[in-house]
Amino acid sequence: MTVTPQRGLVRRPATAEAFSTRRYPAGEALAPWIAYFWTVGWDRGDAGPLESTVISFPSMHLTVEWGEPGAVRHGHPMPATLVHGLISRVFRVTLTGRGGVVGARFRADGFHAWTGLEAAAFTDRVVPAGDLLGPAVGALHLGSGPDTDPAEQLTRLRTELERTRPATVPAGVGPVVDLMATDPGLVRVDQVARSVALSERTLQRRFRREVGIGPKWVLSRFRLQEAALALERDPAVDLAVLAPRLGFYDQAHLTNTFVEMLGETPAAYAARAAATPSTTSPTAARGLGAGSGAGR
Repeated sequence: MTVTPQRGLVRRPATAEAFSTRRYPAGEALAPWIAYFWTVGWDRGDAGPLESTVISFPSMHLTVEWGEPGAVRHGHPMPATLVHGLISRVFRVTLTGRGGVVGARFRADGFHAWTGLEAAAFTDRVVPAGDLLGPAVGALHLGSGPDTDPAEQLTRLRTELERTRPATVPAGVGPVVDLMATDPGLVRVDQVARSVALSERTLQRRFRREVGIGPKWVLSRFRLQEAALALERDPAVDLAVLAPRLGFYDQAHLTNTFVEMLGETPAAYAARAAATPSTTSPTAARGLGAGSGAGR
């Protein structure tokens, strides 16, 4: 497998050499619920901690994580098998020593379809997986350490999910999220609702139950990812032109969203990108990639 540039990773040129990340197909048996599997590995050596920031997709994740003895990540001692709820702001993780993660990114409605649980109950939370997905899944991390082989751990994760997958295929709002991700003409919730023949109220209710957050947030998140990628590809891009093209009201709206999510203006972000040679592919389909400081 070759390394795939990961959409949503903030300031990716500056962190490209800090860790390795790969993506693997879910496979036919799991594709109705799982978008793909991913792995991240790092060895900081003497370099010290590194914070990775991700504009994550509207998805939940199941992860098997490990690190140095005594390491704590997301508030949980390593190693651990965890369920990550949707992240409403940006996902941040500090990488230290040696470590790694193997993950399964659920489709937008995949976790709800798998478990029947309200996705909104897990938004902005990271919880042990065993209570939600069964003791066998919850124990996948046992025996993991700094030298764990990601490929071997990925095989264990895939095998257990295939063994325990639900009997029925989901019929949720996942296709609606896919439409929002790929149709740049959809910039308002009322447009989305009309395009899928649902009322706005029904769409709101189903998104909270199945995705974990409202459709307005999802649209904004896709626009923010597009804006960050555009600034990395061309730091000199005209923000007054970029903002309405991506569905923001104006440049001020784009700037306010950037500051709220990332803590800096688009101009400051662009300056960082200009100062670092880019290693990112200049092309990416709207919303089809995934950000990853941890494969997200």
